[in-house]
Parts: sequence; C-alpha cells; structure tokens
Amino acid sequence: MSLDAIIKGFGGELKTRFINWLFLGEQYRVFNNIIIEINHVSTQIDHVIVSKYGIFSVETKDKTGWIYGSEREPEWTQSIYGHKQRFQNPLRQNFRHTKSLSELLNIDHDKIHSLVIFWGDCVFKTDMPENVIKGGLFNGRFKGFIFSKRDILLSQDEIDRICIRLTEAKNNAGLLSGWHHSQNLKARYASDSKCPKCGSSLVQRNSKTTGKTFLGCSNYPRCNFIKDI
Repeated sequence: MSLDAIIKGFGGELKTRFINWLFLGEQYRVFNNIIIEINHVSTQIDHVIVSKYGIFSVETKDKTGWIYGSEREPEWTQSIYGHKQRFQNPLRQNFRHTKSLSELLNIDHDKIHSLVIFWGDCVFKTDMPENVIKGGLFNGRFKGFIFSKRDILLSQDEIDRICIRLTEAKNNAGLLSGWHHSQNLKARYASDSKCPKCGSSLVQRNSKTTGKTFLGCSNYPRCNFIKDI
C-alpha cells in the first residue's frame, strides 16, 4: 500500500503536518494552528514556517471537484457534478494572515511568503499563481515552492526572537482562545446574515465530511448557497 493511501483519511491540515516532517530540514521551524489577536480581532493560521529565507504562512483547503478562481476575485467556485458552491478567495484570506503576522512579529511584510495548499480530489480549472498548489505527498510542489525562496531575509537572532513569539502565541491558544476566535468569527460574519441568492437567513453549519464551519442558506435544499467562514 502506498504512503498516500495510508494517510488518505487524514484531514488536510494533518497531511500538511506530515509533509512538513517528511521534507523540511532543521533550517525550517514549523508551527501549526496558530491563533493570534491583533486589535481585538483574532486570526487562525494553519501553519507558519520560519527560516532564514523568510516566514511562510500556509493556508490549507480540503476540497473536491473542479476549482475556479483568480488572484483578484473575492470568491472562488467549487463545482461537484454541476453543483456549484462559492468560497472565500484563500489568497485574500492568507493575505490577512500575513499582515497579522507582520504586526505580531514586527517584521517587514515582504519577508513573509503566502502559500495555499489544496488537498482532496480536486482539479484546478483555471490558471493559478505559483503560490497556489495542489497537495500531494510526493508531487514535489510543496517542497519546490518552499525551497525556491533562497534569498536570506532573517538573521539567526531574528529567527530566535520570532520563534519565541510564535511559541508564546501557540501556548496562549488554549480552549479559551479558540472560543474567543469562534465568537470573533460569528461577529465578523454577522453582516452576512442574508443569502444573496434568495434573501433568506444564513445559518452556521458544520460539514459532515471535513468538520469545518460554514454559512448555509436556511432555505436549503431549495437554495444551496454556502459561504466559507
């Protein structure tokens, strides 16, 4: 049995943790599931990788079907057997993460690299930027993007300071921080309380397959509009 098949049932974030361990050497420090708060607004970042070549903010998506999107669109489209769903542009989502990291760590924003990884059985139907890749343990794209950044941007002292700060953020992200982040998300999306397709109320639901939270139309199944949180 192949290694891909062995961990096929893992969630997208667990797969990324595995590939971090498998491919990245001692020059890279990996922090998973970081919740930080800037100006009373919390941000959850799937993975932060620290190296002398800069910081990598990694956003993971577990999607199936056909994926359509462009760098500038506010929302992308997922199509499964003709059933279309909209979700937030992950590049825009990760841009907010990189800005929050820049402020938290007190470093220039251009020293932070944005990377989006799609796991799951999905196919890109539009051209994607180089920092949006299809996941796979041995396709080399994850490692290729990380190792393509060779300009030295951080000193060892800066790396040590950044790792200490991220460790503090990680240690502070206990159950209470997670609860605050959940409440923050609810408040942030309160303005999206109406479905743009039919005008019905949007309600918070959890995916049975991925466990992730999303907003769905209360008029389902007559209206199938959903929005990622």
